Amino acid sequence: MEDIVKITLWLPDQQALNEVLSKAQVSLDCGAPRRESDGSFRIILYASPEEAKRVRALGYRQEEDANYGKVLAQRQNEVSKTDRFEGGKVKPTGIGEKR
Repeated sequence: MEDIVKITLWLPDQQALNEVLSKAQVSLDCGAPRRESDGSFRIILYASPEEAKRVRALGYRQEEDANYGKVLAQRQNEVSKTDRFEGGKVKPTGIGEKR
C-alpha cells in the first residue's frame, strides 16, 4: 500500500482523459471531473510509481503526492481491530428510527 501515488491532473477535454486511461493503469477518484475556471477538467488518479511515470510522460499539468501511500498506511493503524458486534451477537445501535 505504501507505493501509491496520488496524482491531481488537469486535462483539456474528454479525449485527453481517454488518452491517459489508455496509456496507464490508474484508479480514478470517485465523483465526476471538476471543471476549472480556465475550462480544463481536474481529476484525481491513484497509481503505482511506474504508472505515475507513464502519466507524467503524457505532458499534462499535474501534481503528485508520492507520500500518499505512506499516509494511508499510517491512517490504517488508527482503525480498530476489535469486533464491536461480537460476531453478530450484539446488534448495531444508532440514531435511526425503526418503522
